[in-house]
Amino acid sequence: MGAHATPPPGAAPATLSRRPRPTLPALARASAWLGLTGFGGGLSVLGTMHDLLVERRRWLTDREFTVTATVSQMLPGGAAANALAYTGLRFHGPAGAVAAYAAFIAPGAIGVTALAALYVRLGVTPTAAPLLAGLNAAVVGIVASITLQMLRAAVQRPWQMGVAAATLLFSLGAAASAGEMAALGIGAGLVLDLGVKRMRLARFQRRARRPPPPVALPDEGMPLPAPEREDDPLAAPASADTPTRLPALALLSVPALGALGAMALLFLRAGLGAYGGGFAIIPHLQASVLAEHWIGPRQFADAVAIGKLTPGPVLLMATFIGYLVHGIAGAAVATAAVFAGPLALVLAVGAWLARVRSRRPVRAALRGLTPAVVGLMAAAALALGRSLEGRVELAIAAASLLTLVRFRVNPVLVMALGGAVRLALSLAGL
Repeated sequence: MGAHATPPPGAAPATLSRRPRPTLPALARASAWLGLTGFGGGLSVLGTMHDLLVERRRWLTDREFTVTATVSQMLPGGAAANALAYTGLRFHGPAGAVAAYAAFIAPGAIGVTALAALYVRLGVTPTAAPLLAGLNAAVVGIVASITLQMLRAAVQRPWQMGVAAATLLFSLGAAASAGEMAALGIGAGLVLDLGVKRMRLARFQRRARRPPPPVALPDEGMPLPAPEREDDPLAAPASADTPTRLPALALLSVPALGALGAMALLFLRAGLGAYGGGFAIIPHLQASVLAEHWIGPRQFADAVAIGKLTPGPVLLMATFIGYLVHGIAGAAVATAAVFAGPLALVLAVGAWLARVRSRRPVRAALRGLTPAVVGLMAAAALALGRSLEGRVELAIAAASLLTLVRFRVNPVLVMALGGAVRLALSLAGL
């Protein structure tokens, strides 16, 4: 009888290697790299993030990344920034979330600040004016293409079309904020989707006088992954009061905050309403900024174009606006304020959402929130479209829309082409 070493009770098999766990500096470096190379918007960056975190570093499994991406898109703010904050939260708690979030945003914020400084110092030169006009026109086409894609993918029922139309009308006609429209959509989903289904189920039960077969809500689009096991520490529920620990800062109204304080409050509220990315807040943010006489419509359109052209979330347009109004201090305050709300929500309810994301009320709320975001995106396209001047810019916007609807092209390339075409036509005297 040969001698064999007996492994201690509970020991893992020798063939299994423990998955690497990122250190805080390594996570920050990876986030900074993604922020530096993150051109094209949140969803395209999520693809790059999957390659880095799942395929190359093996910090997350495919399933864990799917959960992370799902949670990140259920909260306001940039999807990629939220996903990195949630990843940091999993491994290193609040400190990891803040480090990953800040490292991802920093490269784009620095780039936008530098461009804003050039914009202020040099002004809009005869060469830069048509270039920016072409970029702005391409952005209109990009926003319109995203709106159409979301409309076809997730707005399929008559009541959802009604929510999208109502959001569009309220955003443009009444200058309603993105947060108010998000609340409208969530309420409509809970009442019209979940509430009506439960009423029909109760009526059926009374008529049949016996328990009906199980009724499941049909999935729309890509199904959400099933919840993790209750004993999974990565999906552990937050404390009992987690759902109510939403940042009360969105409701603050302090009269004498000063210029920077007023700017911080405006961008804080804007960030909390940035469902579906930064484009959703454009109509209300534009109305608010113009009402304060901080900048003009064309400068606002330039801010959106620069925010989209640089790496990182389009919410970095706040950095550009802040610099134009109050210099470096304004850029820092606006950047911190617009990203503070989404980060606070990741910290407060990220783990709770991971646990309840597949429950019926949450699904119903998302079915109402999605068409509200579509309406906000449509309002953003129309609001930005007002800044276009002449047939050439309208043609660039239309060409950008058709290109992105027909082909899979990075939006940044479309923007660059739009700017180059408008500049070339201007030099040719057109």
